Amino acid sequence: MKNDRLRSRFLLAAGLLLAAHMPQYAQFVNFSLWEDSGIEASGGAPGGITVEDYDGDGQIDLLLLNAQLGFSYSNTLYRNNGNGFESVGESVLPPHAAKFNAGAFADFNGDGIKDLYIGAWNFQTFLNTENRLFAGDGTGMFAPVAAGPPVTDQNSTAGCSWADANGNGWLDIFVANSSVNFGSAPNALYLNQGNGTFSKEAEDIIVAGPAQFSFSGNWADVDGDKDLDLFVANAWVPDQLYYNDGAGNFSLYEDEQALFNTYTGLSYHGAWGDYDNDGDFDLFVPGELVNYLYNNDGAGVFRRVEGQWEYSLDTPTGAWGDYDNDGDLDLFVTSFYDNQNAMFRNDNGQFELETDAVIPLLDGFAGLADFNGDGFLDIAVANGGFPNTDLHAAVYLNEGNDNSWAQYTLAGNSPNTAAIGAVVRIKATINGQETWQMRQVASSSHSSESTQLHFGLGDAVVIDSIVIEWPDGQVEAYGPVDVNVPCILEQGEEPPCLRVGLHERQRLQASLELTPNPARGSVALFLEAEEAIGPCTISLFHLTGQLAWSAQQEASGGRLNMAINLAGLPAGLYYLQVQAGGKQLVKNLVITP
Repeated sequence: MKNDRLRSRFLLAAGLLLAAHMPQYAQFVNFSLWEDSGIEASGGAPGGITVEDYDGDGQIDLLLLNAQLGFSYSNTLYRNNGNGFESVGESVLPPHAAKFNAGAFADFNGDGIKDLYIGAWNFQTFLNTENRLFAGDGTGMFAPVAAGPPVTDQNSTAGCSWADANGNGWLDIFVANSSVNFGSAPNALYLNQGNGTFSKEAEDIIVAGPAQFSFSGNWADVDGDKDLDLFVANAWVPDQLYYNDGAGNFSLYEDEQALFNTYTGLSYHGAWGDYDNDGDFDLFVPGELVNYLYNNDGAGVFRRVEGQWEYSLDTPTGAWGDYDNDGDLDLFVTSFYDNQNAMFRNDNGQFELETDAVIPLLDGFAGLADFNGDGFLDIAVANGGFPNTDLHAAVYLNEGNDNSWAQYTLAGNSPNTAAIGAVVRIKATINGQETWQMRQVASSSHSSESTQLHFGLGDAVVIDSIVIEWPDGQVEAYGPVDVNVPCILEQGEEPPCLRVGLHERQRLQASLELTPNPARGSVALFLEAEEAIGPCTISLFHLTGQLAWSAQQEASGGRLNMAINLAGLPAGLYYLQVQAGGKQLVKNLVITP
C-alpha cells in the first residue's frame, strides 16, 4: 500500500465484493490522486499527453502539450525524479510561440538517445503552421532541427507517430493533419534517409488520396506479416486501415468501407491491443458520438464487437492496460466536458463496467505508465479545464494488489535503438491456465503509452517463456524469467532477469543447438548438460502457444542428439522447449516454406 500521506484517496474503481470461492486475481484495484506529484499545469486546453523515459534514467516522464483555445498556457515537460515530477520547461526544451497538439519520442538518428517530434495545431484559428523536431543531445537536453520537410511544411497537425514504414531500419514520421480548409494540409509521411534528413512521400495512397480531417495514425502488424500497418482516425469521413507490403507500399483494407463507414463525428485515435490473448492486435476507436471495438481474426480481418463502451459520449482516449495485473487487458476511456470516464474490467475477453470509475475530467486526454515503479499502471490525465475551473493535469496512482507483473524496456540494434515496432510475447501459468500475452513497442501522440512494456501475471510465480520479435526480423526466445522484476531486454544479449533468484534453480544448465535454423523438413537437436539430467520432454510450440509436436527422450550422460521431423508443419516462428528434472531450456526455431 502506498503512503497515504502523499495523496488523498480518490476512488477510481472500488474493489469487487467477491464470493469467497472466487480467486483473488479477479479483484480490481483502487486509484488515488497523487496530490504532491509536482504536476502544476492547469486551465487552457492540453492538446496531448505523452509519457516516456526521455532521459534514460528508468523513470517515466511526462510531456503536456497545450493546443490553444485563446488562453496562454505553456507546453510543459516534467522529469520524473522517482518521488514526483519536476518541471524542466525551457531549460530542456527550447520555447516556441506555436501551440502544440501532438508529441512522440523516438531515436530517429540511431545514436541511442531519444528525440522528439511535436505537431502544431492552433485550436483558435486552425491556421497551418510549422511542426518541430528536436534532437536529444545525451544530457537530457534537446536541440531544434531547423531544416527539412518535417519542420518546414505548413501543417495543421493533430497527431504524429514514428514507425519504420518502408523496412529499411530507420524510423519515419507519419503526420495526421486536420485543417478546416480541406485540402490545404493533407496527411504526410516523412521517410528517414539515414543521414539525419527526411524526404516527403508523395505517391503512396496514405498521403496521395484526398485530404481528410485526420486526428491520428497508429501502427501495428495487424495481419502477422512482420511489417507495420497503419490505422488513420478521421473526422466526418470513414476511418482508414492501410496494409503494408513490407517495403512501404500500402493498400486500403478491402472491407474498410463496410466496417469503418459508420458516422461517428470525430474518431480520435486507434488503440491497438490483444484484449482476448489470441496472439493478434485488436482495435478500439474512441469517438465523438460512438466508440467502436474491432476484433482481429489473426489474418487482419476485423469484425465489430458491441458492448457498453460504445456509449461513453465524446471519448478522446481509449487506453488498453492490465490495470489489475490479472493477465488480460482492461480498457480505460475518458470523456470531454461533463461526461464521466469509464473503466471496463476484462474477464477472459468479456468486459464489465466498473461502476465506481469516476474522475473529474474535462479535457480528457490521458496516458498510462508505471510512474512510481511499483509494477502497477498509473494514469496521467491532461484535465484541460477552461478558465475559472479548478481542474488541472494530474496523476492517479494505482494502489495495486497481490498480483504479479513484468515490465520490459527494449534496447534494439542501431538505428532503431528503442525497438519501435518490436513485439514481445510471454507465457505464464495464471490461475492454473497456460496464458500467452503480447505487447508491442509503439510511439504515437495523444493518448499514449510509453515504450516500457507492462504485463500483468495474476498468481504466476514464474514466466515460462519470453519471445522477442525484433524490428529487424531477429527473433529471440528465453525462459524461465523472473516475475516482479523490471528488466532491460537488449538485442543479442541474455536478459538479466534470467539470472535472478529462483530461476537459476529452474533453468536447465545446458547448451542447446538446433541445426539448421531456419529449417525445412527436419532439424537436428544437440543438447549437452553440465550434469546427468535423466528423461527429457521435448516440445515444439508455435508462436501462438499451440503445441505442434512433443516427445520423450533419454539424455544419456546429459547428452541428447536427435532429429525432429518438421513435415506438415506450417512455415513460421516456433520455439522448442526441453524439460528435465523440473527445469527447462528454450530455443527459437524458424520453419521455412
